[in-house]
Amino acid sequence: MGGATRNASQPHPEGAMKRVLLLCFFALPACAQSPIQTQAAIFNPQPWLDDFRQLLNEMSAHYANLEWDVENRKMDLPRLRLDTEANLRAAASEADARRVFEKFLSSFGDGHLELRWPKNNASPADAAAAPQSLCTRMGYNSPLHPGLDFAQVPGFSTLDTPESSLFPGGLLRLQNHAVLGILRIALFSEHAYPQICRQAARDLHIADNAQCDDKCGDQLETATANLLTAALVKRADALRSAGATKLLIDITHNGGGSDWVEAVPRALSAVPLQDSKMAFIKHPHWTTQLQDRLHDVQTDIKNHANSPIPLNAAVATLEKAIEASRQSCDRSAVWTTGKLTCSLLVKDLLFTSGIVPYAKPGSLASLASKTDLFQPSQYSYSENPKALPLVVVVDRNTWSAAEYFAAMLQDNHAATVIGEVTGGAGCGYTNGGIPAQLKNSAAPIKMPDCVRFRAGGMNEVNGVKPDVLLPWSGHDSDFQRVTMLLSKLQ
Repeated sequence: MGGATRNASQPHPEGAMKRVLLLCFFALPACAQSPIQTQAAIFNPQPWLDDFRQLLNEMSAHYANLEWDVENRKMDLPRLRLDTEANLRAAASEADARRVFEKFLSSFGDGHLELRWPKNNASPADAAAAPQSLCTRMGYNSPLHPGLDFAQVPGFSTLDTPESSLFPGGLLRLQNHAVLGILRIALFSEHAYPQICRQAARDLHIADNAQCDDKCGDQLETATANLLTAALVKRADALRSAGATKLLIDITHNGGGSDWVEAVPRALSAVPLQDSKMAFIKHPHWTTQLQDRLHDVQTDIKNHANSPIPLNAAVATLEKAIEASRQSCDRSAVWTTGKLTCSLLVKDLLFTSGIVPYAKPGSLASLASKTDLFQPSQYSYSENPKALPLVVVVDRNTWSAAEYFAAMLQDNHAATVIGEVTGGAGCGYTNGGIPAQLKNSAAPIKMPDCVRFRAGGMNEVNGVKPDVLLPWSGHDSDFQRVTMLLSKLQ
């Protein structure tokens, strides 16, 4: 009897629970007032289901890789649709609904297929405090990821040159007495190098407080890209002069970039590079682009421009492409039947580089249509048949333009690619892409409007498979990753 006694006025916890359960059973309106039930009642999944149907319609109308997913990846799109709709109906919050959308998009394995959810945390003070320098206003910044760390490897030494802050690296003497020149390219984008933008602005005599319109912005980008290409070539030459017998280009954790990537492999390769085939979608977005290209070529013909590329043949190609871009193709039934009754892609007319797969540097300089014929013509670069042999290192975080860089060199047998299968982004958005936004959640939709095909016909969205595959894992240290890499190069 010495134990503590319970106050009779305090209900037994278990009994209290039973009374609550009975109350919920016999008085359902009272149950609806619980916090959990109230939260669930507030969230309405219907707007999200409406947005999902809109997303399906947008993908039917202009997602370039949809056919690859059905025909080559054998995706069960009706099942995916039903599962996604069920998950949206079961969502209890906006965060849940967003996760359902993200899961749906990730199933396509396409680095360029995404929703950009609105951010509501920007304050008016942030806008008022916008920096005033030209290059900062134009979006030039330096969010560069480091690459492989060779510093702990015996035989490695850094090589400092004026260009090493842009493209770090050094020399590595291997056990077989070969000397590797290590060169890091962190991103194929002019906008990642603000210091070079400032130099380009000075060269173009653009004041730091100047208002820079689209034409000015294009000039600044091209000038920055040309300075970067020259710096990259100087860096490679410095490594060669210091004793390098082979050039290792590290593009791990390289998220891609811009059209500048067209110039870089051509400036580093010992062989002229032929570009890959590209397909585009049947859509007014492409009709307009192709008409602009046709106008440029016809202007050159009218002006009796001297061209190494037959301009009349270019006109015929573009007219055929324009006609094809206007054809209709309704793919909406694929979400219920799983089958495609038509193709939205126009193939075998264009290359990623334009109308032709190759042109000698400078050969099109006088033409108004130079970039329409061969996109790399907008940049200044030289081919070098005496360039060092190339090794390109990639990983699962190599994306987009960086994949294009590796794929072009690999397809032309101009480099050995080593590392992991790349992320898989493939062709992206031309001229900013096709604008679309979900009606209710206000999330912009980004999806590719073109497809890059490899030399063997593979869609680049599958990723680049290295010539030498390394079994890197997430828990490997930098030293282990580099050691594994070097074991394949000795």
